[in-house]
Amino acid sequence: MNAISSFPSSSLVSASLRKQAPQSKLKILSIYKIKPSALTSSKPTKTHFDKLISLLKYGAFLAAVEAPAALAVTGENNNEEDLLTTLLYGAIIAFGYLFIAPPIIMNWMRVRWYKRKFLEMYLQFMFTFIFFPGLLLWAPFVNFRKLPRDPTMEFPWSTPKDDPSIPPYRER
Repeated sequence: MNAISSFPSSSLVSASLRKQAPQSKLKILSIYKIKPSALTSSKPTKTHFDKLISLLKYGAFLAAVEAPAALAVTGENNNEEDLLTTLLYGAIIAFGYLFIAPPIIMNWMRVRWYKRKFLEMYLQFMFTFIFFPGLLLWAPFVNFRKLPRDPTMEFPWSTPKDDPSIPPYRER
């Protein structure tokens, strides 16, 4: 049995309150957590909804009287930009983002990789994060691996010829 079904209906409570003395009326009201002012007051109380409505009316009045007119209505900011200009600016930014900045960042990292300090490393990783799509676009085409020591090898992944005069590894 839940609390709602065990709670007596409001008509039963009000009928029992009329029959009992005033001392027991407050006792019953405290048991059922009913405020005595709600039963005795004849003036209607404002609900939260009524307060919200009055605040909205007051806010609308202040907005109409105190606030300046909207800029879009007056035309002060009604500068139209055509679609071609917007697309042109977007293309210039995209070209710089995808094709200009990533090779510069990659070369900066290649040159300064073992000489950098903490702040420079932080900046390199920050730019790597910011320009990541462009770096992914350039990664298959940029190769910073050292060239082979064997002059007969065309590519770094070529297989060297067995020549005893060329050492397979660099001496330390």
